[in-house]
Amino acid sequence: MLIHLSQVIDAPTVAALRKRLDNAQFRDGKLSAGYAAKGVKQNQQSEGDDLSQHVVSLIQERLLKHPVWVQAAQPKHFGRCMLNRYGVSDHYGWHVDDAWMQGIRTDLSFTVSLSALSEYDGGAMAIQDTSGERSWRLDTGDVLLYPSHYLHQVEAVTRGERVAMVGWLQSLVRDPGKRELLFELSQALEHEFAQQQKSAQFDRLSKVYQNLQRQWLE
Repeated sequence: MLIHLSQVIDAPTVAALRKRLDNAQFRDGKLSAGYAAKGVKQNQQSEGDDLSQHVVSLIQERLLKHPVWVQAAQPKHFGRCMLNRYGVSDHYGWHVDDAWMQGIRTDLSFTVSLSALSEYDGGAMAIQDTSGERSWRLDTGDVLLYPSHYLHQVEAVTRGERVAMVGWLQSLVRDPGKRELLFELSQALEHEFAQQQKSAQFDRLSKVYQNLQRQWLE
Protein backbone atom coordinates (compact mmCIF):
# COMPACT_ATOMS: atom_id res chain seq x y z
CA MET A 1 0.00 0.00 0.00
CA LEU A 2 1.30 3.40 -1.04
CA ILE A 3 -0.21 6.57 0.39
CA HIS A 4 0.27 10.11 -0.98
CA LEU A 5 -0.95 12.75 1.47
CA SER A 6 -1.12 16.41 0.49
CA GLN A 7 0.01 19.28 2.70
CA VAL A 8 0.57 17.31 5.87
CA ILE A 9 2.79 20.23 6.86
CA ASP A 10 1.49 23.69 5.99
CA ALA A 11 3.45 26.00 3.70
CA PRO A 12 4.38 28.63 6.36
CA THR A 13 5.86 25.91 8.58
CA VAL A 14 7.80 24.47 5.65
CA ALA A 15 9.14 27.94 4.83
CA ALA A 16 10.33 28.37 8.43
CA LEU A 17 12.01 24.96 8.34
CA ARG A 18 13.74 25.77 5.06
CA LYS A 19 15.09 28.98 6.57
CA ARG A 20 16.59 27.00 9.44
CA LEU A 21 18.22 24.64 6.97
CA ASP A 22 20.17 27.51 5.40
CA ASN A 23 22.75 26.95 8.15
CA ALA A 24 22.57 23.16 8.33
CA GLN A 25 25.57 21.01 7.44
CA PHE A 26 25.03 18.98 4.27
CA ARG A 27 27.49 16.37 3.02
CA ASP A 28 27.88 13.97 0.12
CA GLY A 29 25.04 11.45 0.21
CA LYS A 30 27.34 8.66 -0.97
CA LEU A 31 28.86 8.56 2.52
CA SER A 32 25.77 6.82 3.91
CA ALA A 33 25.06 4.57 0.92
CA GLY A 34 25.78 0.85 0.84
CA TYR A 35 28.40 -0.53 -1.51
CA ALA A 36 25.90 -1.14 -4.32
CA ALA A 37 24.02 2.15 -3.93
CA LYS A 38 27.11 4.39 -3.97
CA GLY A 39 27.29 4.16 -7.74
CA VAL A 40 23.74 5.41 -8.28
CA LYS A 41 23.46 8.02 -5.51
CA GLN A 42 24.20 11.68 -6.15
CA ASN A 43 22.74 14.09 -3.63
CA GLN A 44 23.53 15.86 -0.37
CA GLN A 45 22.18 15.00 3.05
CA SER A 46 22.16 16.35 6.57
CA GLU A 47 21.60 14.48 9.82
CA GLY A 48 22.81 14.53 13.39
CA ASP A 49 23.61 18.22 13.87
CA ASP A 50 21.32 20.29 16.09
CA LEU A 51 19.65 22.21 13.27
CA SER A 52 18.83 19.11 11.26
CA GLN A 53 17.64 17.21 14.31
CA HIS A 54 15.28 20.05 15.26
CA VAL A 55 13.71 19.97 11.80
CA VAL A 56 13.45 16.17 11.83
CA SER A 57 11.84 16.15 15.28
CA LEU A 58 9.25 18.75 14.33
CA ILE A 59 8.29 16.82 11.19
CA GLN A 60 8.01 13.59 13.16
CA GLU A 61 5.66 15.31 15.62
CA ARG A 62 3.47 16.54 12.76
CA LEU A 63 3.31 13.07 11.21
CA LEU A 64 2.22 11.52 14.50
CA LYS A 65 -0.63 14.05 14.72
CA HIS A 66 -1.94 13.24 11.24
CA PRO A 67 -4.68 10.61 11.66
CA VAL A 68 -4.55 9.13 8.16
CA TRP A 69 -0.76 8.79 8.25
CA VAL A 70 -0.97 7.07 11.65
CA GLN A 71 -3.73 4.72 10.47
CA ALA A 72 -1.72 3.77 7.38
CA ALA A 73 1.66 3.40 9.10
CA GLN A 74 0.69 2.00 12.51
CA PRO A 75 4.07 3.37 13.71
CA LYS A 76 5.98 1.66 16.50
CA HIS A 77 9.44 3.23 16.23
CA PHE A 78 10.98 5.84 13.99
CA GLY A 79 14.29 4.69 12.59
CA ARG A 80 16.80 6.77 10.76
CA CYS A 81 15.56 10.12 9.43
CA MET A 82 17.57 12.62 7.42
CA LEU A 83 17.24 15.68 5.24
CA ASN A 84 18.35 15.51 1.65
CA ARG A 85 18.91 18.02 -1.11
CA TYR A 86 18.99 17.45 -4.86
CA GLY A 87 20.37 20.10 -7.21
CA VAL A 88 20.43 20.02 -11.01
CA SER A 89 21.48 16.55 -12.28
CA ASP A 90 21.35 15.04 -8.77
CA HIS A 91 19.51 11.74 -8.53
CA TYR A 92 19.32 8.44 -6.65
CA GLY A 93 19.00 5.45 -8.97
CA TRP A 94 17.10 2.22 -8.43
CA HIS A 95 17.71 0.66 -5.03
CA VAL A 96 15.97 -1.08 -2.15
CA ASP A 97 16.27 0.16 1.43
CA ASP A 98 18.14 -1.86 4.03
CA ALA A 99 15.91 -4.15 6.09
CA TRP A 100 17.60 -3.22 9.39
CA MET A 101 18.65 0.29 10.36
CA GLN A 102 19.83 1.51 13.74
CA GLY A 103 18.26 -1.36 15.62
CA ILE A 104 14.84 -1.45 13.97
CA ARG A 105 13.22 -3.43 11.17
CA THR A 106 12.33 -1.07 8.32
CA ASP A 107 8.74 -1.81 7.36
CA LEU A 108 7.88 1.56 5.82
CA SER A 109 9.76 4.39 4.15
CA PHE A 110 8.49 7.93 3.75
CA THR A 111 9.41 11.17 2.03
CA VAL A 112 8.24 14.59 3.22
CA SER A 113 8.64 17.33 0.61
CA LEU A 114 10.10 20.65 1.73
CA SER A 115 10.03 22.11 -1.78
CA ALA A 116 7.16 23.42 -3.89
CA LEU A 117 6.61 21.95 -7.34
CA SER A 118 7.35 25.39 -8.77
CA GLU A 119 10.86 25.24 -7.29
CA TYR A 120 12.11 22.26 -9.29
CA ASP A 121 11.62 20.13 -12.39
CA GLY A 122 12.28 16.41 -12.53
CA GLY A 123 13.02 14.84 -9.17
CA ALA A 124 10.07 12.43 -9.24
CA MET A 125 9.96 9.52 -6.82
CA ALA A 126 9.46 6.36 -8.89
CA ILE A 127 8.45 3.04 -7.33
CA GLN A 128 8.21 -0.44 -8.82
CA ASP A 129 5.50 -2.75 -7.50
CA THR A 130 3.64 -5.73 -8.93
CA SER A 131 1.52 -3.42 -11.11
CA GLY A 132 4.57 -1.84 -12.73
CA GLU A 133 6.26 1.51 -12.24
CA ARG A 134 4.59 4.63 -10.88
CA SER A 135 5.99 8.04 -10.02
CA TRP A 136 5.08 11.06 -7.91
CA ARG A 137 6.31 14.64 -7.82
CA LEU A 138 5.70 16.02 -4.34
CA ASP A 139 4.55 19.54 -3.52
CA THR A 140 5.16 21.56 -0.36
CA GLY A 141 4.39 19.52 2.76
CA ASP A 142 3.32 16.41 0.83
CA VAL A 143 4.15 12.95 2.20
CA LEU A 144 4.67 9.70 0.31
CA LEU A 145 4.50 6.57 2.50
CA TYR A 146 5.42 3.21 0.98
CA PRO A 147 6.64 -0.28 1.96
CA SER A 148 10.41 -0.40 2.29
CA HIS A 149 10.70 -3.59 0.26
CA TYR A 150 9.93 -1.85 -3.06
CA LEU A 151 12.60 -0.89 -5.57
CA HIS A 152 12.51 2.88 -5.96
CA GLN A 153 14.48 5.83 -7.27
CA VAL A 154 14.58 9.63 -7.31
CA GLU A 155 14.81 10.80 -10.90
CA ALA A 156 17.31 13.49 -11.84
CA VAL A 157 16.41 17.09 -11.03
CA THR A 158 16.56 19.18 -14.21
CA ARG A 159 15.88 22.63 -12.72
CA GLY A 160 16.03 24.18 -9.28
CA GLU A 161 16.42 22.32 -6.00
CA ARG A 162 14.44 19.50 -4.38
CA VAL A 163 14.64 19.37 -0.55
CA ALA A 164 12.96 16.67 1.53
CA MET A 165 13.09 14.65 4.70
CA VAL A 166 13.31 10.91 4.26
CA GLY A 167 12.82 8.36 6.99
CA TRP A 168 12.07 4.80 7.95
CA LEU A 169 9.94 3.22 10.64
CA GLN A 170 9.02 -0.06 12.21
CA SER A 171 5.29 -0.67 12.19
CA LEU A 172 3.19 -2.28 14.89
CA VAL A 173 1.95 -4.52 12.06
CA ARG A 174 4.77 -6.35 10.29
CA ASP A 175 2.74 -7.79 7.40
CA PRO A 176 1.86 -5.19 4.72
CA GLY A 177 -1.34 -7.01 3.73
CA LYS A 178 -2.62 -7.00 7.30
CA ARG A 179 -1.60 -3.37 7.67
CA GLU A 180 -3.59 -2.44 4.57
CA LEU A 181 -6.64 -4.35 5.83
CA LEU A 182 -6.54 -2.46 9.14
CA PHE A 183 -6.25 0.82 7.25
CA GLU A 184 -9.28 0.00 5.10
CA LEU A 185 -11.27 -0.97 8.20
CA SER A 186 -10.33 2.25 9.98
CA GLN A 187 -11.52 4.25 6.97
CA ALA A 188 -14.78 2.26 6.88
CA LEU A 189 -15.30 2.94 10.59
CA GLU A 190 -14.85 6.67 10.12
CA HIS A 191 -17.24 6.71 7.16
CA GLU A 192 -19.90 4.74 9.03
CA PHE A 193 -19.66 7.02 12.07
CA ALA A 194 -19.86 10.14 9.91
CA GLN A 195 -23.00 8.83 8.17
CA GLN A 196 -24.80 6.92 10.93
CA GLN A 197 -23.04 7.84 14.18
CA LYS A 198 -22.67 4.94 16.64
CA SER A 199 -24.82 2.45 14.76
CA ALA A 200 -25.00 -1.31 15.22
CA GLN A 201 -22.90 -1.64 12.07
CA PHE A 202 -20.29 0.70 13.55
CA ASP A 203 -20.12 -1.45 16.68
CA ARG A 204 -19.65 -4.63 14.63
CA LEU A 205 -16.91 -3.06 12.53
CA SER A 206 -15.25 -1.68 15.66
CA LYS A 207 -15.27 -5.13 17.25
CA VAL A 208 -13.59 -6.66 14.18
CA TYR A 209 -11.02 -3.85 14.01
CA GLN A 210 -10.05 -4.02 17.68
CA ASN A 211 -9.82 -7.81 17.71
CA LEU A 212 -7.68 -7.90 14.58
CA GLN A 213 -5.37 -5.41 16.26
CA ARG A 214 -5.13 -7.72 19.26
CA GLN A 215 -4.04 -10.54 16.97
CA TRP A 216 -1.64 -8.62 14.76
CA LEU A 217 -0.03 -5.79 16.73
CA GLU A 218 3.44 -6.53 18.07
